[in-house]
Amino acid sequence: MSSLEHSDARPTPGHDAEALRRAWIAVALVPVFFLPALALGYVMYDLFGYAAESAAAPLWVDVVCALPPLALYLAPCVAAVVLGRRASRAGDRRGLVPLAVGAVAGLALTVLTVVTVING
Repeated sequence: MSSLEHSDARPTPGHDAEALRRAWIAVALVPVFFLPALALGYVMYDLFGYAAESAAAPLWVDVVCALPPLALYLAPCVAAVVLGRRASRAGDRRGLVPLAVGAVAGLALTVLTVVTVING
């Protein structure tokens, strides 16, 4: 018999509860991360010498100033999706709720950012 046996190890009940708890914490952090992301965008425009409200900034400045705030905002959204999926796969269907909230929040701001950058 080999030392590598097939194990049908299922996650322990505490594992999915921990993932679910962390997923909800990530959802709670979504609005918390929004304000620093917004401030980061304004600071980046100022560092490049443009006003964020001005349409005078070239496209490359808009893109460079949009990506770091978007990444900062998406961090808790991605965490909510990953942890919600982990809880769901472990058998706790309640993990689908933070998964959906994180996905919708992340997708909404991504679409808003892309539309804003394109329309200048």
